[in-house]
This record gives sequence, structure tokens and C-alpha cells, in this order.
Amino acid sequence: MAPLLLSDKNGGSPFVLEPTGERMVPESADMFTFWEHVYRYAFACRFVRGKRVLDIACGEGYGSAALQKSGAASVIGVDVSESTCAHVRNKYGLDAKPGTAEQIPLPDNSIDVVVSFETIEHLPNPCRFLDESVRVLAPGGRLVISTPNKEIYSARLGARNRYHCSEMTQEEFASALRARFHDAHFYTQRPYSAAWWSPRTLVCESTPWRHIRGFHRLRQAVQRRVFPEAVSDPTAEQRASTVDVILEVAGSRRRLLNQYVVRSRRGWHREQSVYIVATAVR
Repeated sequence: MAPLLLSDKNGGSPFVLEPTGERMVPESADMFTFWEHVYRYAFACRFVRGKRVLDIACGEGYGSAALQKSGAASVIGVDVSESTCAHVRNKYGLDAKPGTAEQIPLPDNSIDVVVSFETIEHLPNPCRFLDESVRVLAPGGRLVISTPNKEIYSARLGARNRYHCSEMTQEEFASALRARFHDAHFYTQRPYSAAWWSPRTLVCESTPWRHIRGFHRLRQAVQRRVFPEAVSDPTAEQRASTVDVILEVAGSRRRLLNQYVVRSRRGWHREQSVYIVATAVR
């Protein structure tokens, strides 16, 4: 696949973002990647009003821009690629700095909210990143973070991602967070399975209702009507206005049969999800 050329807002020379599948580029991302990231940033928007925000591994910058438009006092993006940071500065007018998650180029106690989506599994030393998050967060600051659930993503679905070197189970992830933060809350995205009595089985990939004749066709028909994102690629207009799509989703109450929405993890559901999302307070 050829690199994607993204022009800056002033019509200057385009920046090249490689569509490796690891960096969500709205213009080229597959359906799952696009909607997963849209809904994660929509979830993060609820925590940022009036806050100093760091979007670590900010990538193309659409998420940082959505956080800014959600009312953040300031947003800083950090990405390992200098050309990507230049793209973020030119396209969205945001502060973007080159740096790594294991050595964040910001002073101590300078941030109120750290947003980190699908980053920690890429790091050889994930605990170093969590320690860095503690360092840059002001007292009472919040980490909003997601990662693939190793028990489902790799073990059940058989996903093999050559960029991942530190995938974790739910228990490992929770332990790493609770060793450094307090008031940790856990959420799920892309449910894989749940107890048969839970209404979440209706949207699970491995649902006990899958053996009922016509269930999948009925579910798809309902989704197509009330939640077309579940079964449809994003339109060209949605890809071109991803920031606005995130803000629209953040204000939406559409949860029925929505596998992308971030839901609180409830023990009685016995839910296993493809992705784990968490918030934790310094």
C-alpha cells in the first residue's frame, strides 16, 4: 500500500503518513479501526473540559483536535514521528512534540489528563510509561487508557500484531494501574462474550444466540437501521470530518447493538471484550 499524502491547512507540501495499520489515518483506515478509535476519543471527551490534556502517541491528530473542541483548556500531542507532529501542527493548529511514551518531553505535574489509546502494548517497558504518566500528571490528574485484551485479542481471535510486544490480560493491566494510581475504573469495547442472561450478549461476537436461525440476519437488519456504523464503512464525508464525527458520537445516546461504545465493566455480565479501557487517578 502506498503512503498517504496529507496536505497542510495552508496548502503547502504534503506530509507522508504510512498506512501501516497501526496509525489510524481516517482517510484510509478499515471500518473496525476507524470506529474503534472514534468511540474511544468520544469516551475521553467527557473528562477533558477545562483541563490540560496530553494525547500520547497522538498520530494523525484527529483525536487531539476533538479533545480540544470538547472544551480542553489546552491539548499537547506527543508522537515518535517528527513529520507526524508537523502534520498535526499544520492541519489542526495544535501543539505537537516529538517524543516517546517512555520518556515524555513534558515537566512534572504539568498535565491534568493523559489520554493513551492503543499505546502501551507497543512498548518494551510498559510500566515505564505508566511511571511517566504519573510524573507528568498533577495531583488528582487522570489517565484515560486502552489496550487489547490478550485473552481475547490474541488467544481467542488469533490476532498476531508484529508491532505489539507487551499485550496484557485484564488482571495484568489492572495490577499495573493499581500499583501506581487509585480510583481505577474499567470499561469494555468490542464485546466478545458475556453471560447468557446479560443483554450484552446481543452484541457479542461470540453470542449464545448465534445458533438461533436468523439471529445474525435480524441483528444486522436492526443495526443497519439504528446503528449503521456496526455494519458499514465510514463514508467519505465522515472520513473527511472525523473530528466532528467524534463530537457527534460523544453527545449521542445510541447504545443499542453498538459494539464500539465504551461500557462500564460489570461483574455480573461476565463480559470478555476485545479491548480494555480504563480511567485512573493519580
